[in-house]
Amino acid sequence: MTSKTFQSFSFNTAEQFKESFFEAAPTITYVFVGNHVPWPDENNPPVVLGSLNYEKDAWDNMFAAKKITGNDVELVVPWAEWFSGNTYKQYDNTLETQELLSANTDAGIDQMYVITDERNVYKCLSNNQGIASTTKPSGDYTSSNGTITMADGYIWKYMFNVPISNRFFANTEWFPAPTSSSRQGFNVDSTGVVDGQITTIVVENEGSGYRKVNSNSNLYIAGQTSLGFANTNYITENMAVSGIGIPGGTYITSVDSLTKTVNLSMATYSAGGGSTSGNTIFITPRFFIEGDGTGCEIEPISNTLNFSSTIASINVISFGTGYTRANVVTSGAGTNFSARVITGPKFGHAYNPAKELNANNVMVRVRVGELDSTEGGLIRDDTSFRQIGMVRNPYKYGQTVTTNNENSNTVISQTTDLTVVSGSVYTQNEIVYQGTDLANATFSGFLQSEESNVLKITRVKGTPAIGTAVVGETSGTSRSLLSIKNPEFEPYSGAVIYMENNEKVERTEGQSEIIKFVVRF
Repeated sequence: MTSKTFQSFSFNTAEQFKESFFEAAPTITYVFVGNHVPWPDENNPPVVLGSLNYEKDAWDNMFAAKKITGNDVELVVPWAEWFSGNTYKQYDNTLETQELLSANTDAGIDQMYVITDERNVYKCLSNNQGIASTTKPSGDYTSSNGTITMADGYIWKYMFNVPISNRFFANTEWFPAPTSSSRQGFNVDSTGVVDGQITTIVVENEGSGYRKVNSNSNLYIAGQTSLGFANTNYITENMAVSGIGIPGGTYITSVDSLTKTVNLSMATYSAGGGSTSGNTIFITPRFFIEGDGTGCEIEPISNTLNFSSTIASINVISFGTGYTRANVVTSGAGTNFSARVITGPKFGHAYNPAKELNANNVMVRVRVGELDSTEGGLIRDDTSFRQIGMVRNPYKYGQTVTTNNENSNTVISQTTDLTVVSGSVYTQNEIVYQGTDLANATFSGFLQSEESNVLKITRVKGTPAIGTAVVGETSGTSRSLLSIKNPEFEPYSGAVIYMENNEKVERTEGQSEIIKFVVRF
């Protein structure tokens, strides 16, 4: 037995994570800040570990958190800028999404999508048989319904535009992606989505013997269904015919070698023929699309112009619509040619840009100090932090059920607050304790901040005792404990689902911080 989890699973997981913040009863998740105490090496934060003990350490370090709302999350994809001279992978329904969306540096081929300096995002539908892109893609959904052929032969699909004002825009790193052609703010429209277009055909076997005849016919008039030639030696039934006055898609239904005439599938619509310059009749093998859609027209491009050519490529003249299956059919002279038609996703390219670009990453962006620099006094502006992350479904302190949308505050303090008698100040970030000495402490913790006789403590060990002196290890300050205020959440409840260790971020008066990180699924 073989099995595989498809790439769309990771996208679906990311999408569900994002949507969980928009539900009527959303999953309660907070961005937290922590660790005001210096690292052993401040220039080299330690590696985050995934152990249970490390998760508990995150709780011990945590001193504040801010609730995440739906406006704080967005699906994003990695930055991939267009550069002239780079070769880009073309969309192919037979290849895995991850292969299309990753560069192959050994082969010199970049990923399938690009973002330009106008912040337009495009998907490559055809790379013109693997050549380098030299014409920057341009245009939007109003240009040929967003399916745009450039001068270098590349066919690009316009997906969306990212305005620089978008709060999730992160230049050279990430950019947001909409999940619908109706999403506001991304310059998208349903007119840019065409179901069942065929833009690209891959030649798998060039075949042989595909004759191309350039000849002058006898004069003809409009409404004629046959043409006369000096000879019909290289002309066979079902070959395609083109020339002045001959409708597109016309082919030969029969050949009379005695009278040297050919019968046409459609009547001429104007006069033509004769030996006058420009009246040449072109007779080639007939190539057409057979499938469940309509309107796709193609033409073969041969390697040579002689009577025994191979077919190098197939040019798509009209993309058509409604194709979920299609094959290239040939008739007339020639043998052994085969090609594969590339069909698009259900509903068409750009129907769900985020899914098509596998936006299995969620950017979280929260501003600390958005209303005032201390968030109502809950996050001091004279402290620092070195750790950020996310915690889901924490319990309120002393409770055994998760918080809900009604009882979860927007901003919380996670310190243990000790009110002490007046006296000398302590030293910020020092260890404070109760007991005969630190080695025999019945309670200890690190001082995150001090204000109005209130000590805000993290990394709490033991239980503080009212009426007992709280001693500063470094300062030597000793002041009696009057009261205790517990943190908002029960330590170690819920789940820490993301964490970063960073260099010190120093908070100052009047300052706010934008905390931004990407969770990958």
